[in-house]
Amino acid sequence: MINKNNGHIRLHDSLALKPNLNIDLVENQDFEDVQETRDLGNGYKWIDIKNIQIENKYFIISLCFKENELAELSIILNDKPFDLSTSWDSWNEQDEEKKLIEYNNWLIEQLGTTRVFNWGEVWADYDPRGGSSSIGIRYKKTEYNTVYSK
Repeated sequence: MINKNNGHIRLHDSLALKPNLNIDLVENQDFEDVQETRDLGNGYKWIDIKNIQIENKYFIISLCFKENELAELSIILNDKPFDLSTSWDSWNEQDEEKKLIEYNNWLIEQLGTTRVFNWGEVWADYDPRGGSSSIGIRYKKTEYNTVYSK
């Protein structure tokens, strides 16, 4: 799913996430999944795509755009669709720590053990204050902004 040579992440046939991708290319997509946009009013906008199926996994992907270009993203994944109606009552720290191990194993499958690339950096992390584990990707700013084409 993640191309380790260039950092591209193919969501479907007509869209790949990549460094400096313009926000319009994502906002204009008709995802069957839940999609929410948050404008922080400071040059940063986040788009959350929930329960998108890629290969045999389900993903929640939060995209961070700085001045309308993709700068970083956060990924959580699951083997089945996410129950978006869950509450904190179903949360426990041991499950989140297990997810962190699963996310690190998934990254090894995708990228090997390397976490820093010429296009950016990748990590898996557990945030005890936020109570969640996730995968993060931060792209490096490049001189060009290419549009995906088949």
